[in-house]
Amino acid sequence: MKYPNGYSIANATFNFEQSVRGSGFFNSYKYALMPDVLGTEGRLFNGVEAANKAHGSGNIETDSTIYAESSYSNKTWINGAIDDEGEEIEDEEESTSQIQVKQDSKMAYSPLVMGIGKSYYDQHPVVFNSLLKEEDWMKNRNRFNSLTHSIDQAHGLNKVLDAQADADTNSMNIEEDLVDGRAHFSVLQLEGIPVDEEPEEEESEEEESDEGDSDEDAPEEVQVLGLAMKAWKKPLIEIDEDYVGSYHIEKNMTLSTVEEEEEEEDPWLPCCYGGFSDMEEMDAKALKSAKGIFDCTCFRVPGKAQFPGPQSIVFSS
Repeated sequence: MKYPNGYSIANATFNFEQSVRGSGFFNSYKYALMPDVLGTEGRLFNGVEAANKAHGSGNIETDSTIYAESSYSNKTWINGAIDDEGEEIEDEEESTSQIQVKQDSKMAYSPLVMGIGKSYYDQHPVVFNSLLKEEDWMKNRNRFNSLTHSIDQAHGLNKVLDAQADADTNSMNIEEDLVDGRAHFSVLQLEGIPVDEEPEEEESEEEESDEGDSDEDAPEEVQVLGLAMKAWKKPLIEIDEDYVGSYHIEKNMTLSTVEEEEEEEDPWLPCCYGGFSDMEEMDAKALKSAKGIFDCTCFRVPGKAQFPGPQSIVFSS
């Protein structure tokens, strides 16, 4: 058994569970971002991201969980290594980025008058009169997609939510009963963020002849917007829905993007397929050289064998 010379692991996990029941005014905000070390390069925030916001006055019964994980491992062979079959062992690098959100809640709007403390607000009660509002969204920044669901101005809401996002998949399953409110759903899959390109410098004959012109006569430089100032464009999938009133809604939204790497297999008798120079290093070492044996190009009768045996044979013409 061979072990790597260098081994590093970095893990970050978050687990959240809650159960809330009561009446009054509530306001909550939950957010998680799990970066992907091996994700899209050049992005400030990659990996997967999730958020939940809710507020309202009335009765609430909710059970919810959030699990988030980001991990990275690296196995390095500093001086190289060969396995039992004589093949070179490659360095291993893996990363994980995922978020899972589950929620089962019942909310009913009602105005509430509440006296607080024993001083001013006891004599002047506070009035809570806020209709129900809640928003959930999941983003996969590596794959440039997002799923969003929101409720606002609602008088009642019973909702079951199951959402998760990882390196390849982003999904949101919802079943809800909405009473006198507005429901919004959106799905977005983008082609990607355009890479910044510097303006090409065009040198015309006039510019070459007017090298002595002043700075005032020089052409203005074209400014290139950075990634932070550009909007995501060219959507491959875009869904935008609104429902106003009372509805029973069931949604199953899943975006999955998988990139498969092509693996090339060495053909039978590889030295004859692509030549000795295209063989794997370990296979080539066993033969030492193609000269004097065959190299799959053009055969020439040697004047002397490269590997003479006990009896040497000399060819003459």
